[in-house]
Amino acid sequence: MDLFTELGVKSDDRLLEIGCAIGYHTLALAELAQEGMVYAVDIWEEGLRFLRSRTKSRRNIALICCSAEDVKIPLGSLDKVFCFDTLHELADPQGALRRWAGFLKEGGRLYFKDPEIPPEQVERWSEGELEEVERVLGIPVFAPWKARRRAIEIPYKRRREVNQ
Repeated sequence: MDLFTELGVKSDDRLLEIGCAIGYHTLALAELAQEGMVYAVDIWEEGLRFLRSRTKSRRNIALICCSAEDVKIPLGSLDKVFCFDTLHELADPQGALRRWAGFLKEGGRLYFKDPEIPPEQVERWSEGELEEVERVLGIPVFAPWKARRRAIEIPYKRRREVNQ
């Protein structure tokens, strides 16, 4: 749980966990985001069954059995996406990254760690949709480029208006 506290998970966050397996991170995320929602995705049905048995009383966890590339969540609805040790397993990691970037709200973040794929590859595969903005406890943090650009442009416009 300390990891996710350091990563800034808030009580009302809407989170997507890619490759949740048996819920190693899911329960900690749900504990922190008690007023939010954790969408835990995996293609492994047995793992999700086991996780379901551990989360029956939790109303803030939605278990989704599908491939990470096929997740259906409204665009611009998530605060954070977590993808740890999963991207290298996907048939279309490039398409998945672009899709997940679309799920993020303005100011949202994607947290990524994979033993086989360097963070620089995430930026290339996202084709400009994601940019690494920092590292927290060694975990690369990506922001949607469009949202980051807007955050940069808004103060500039306000400064220009004040000076006129």
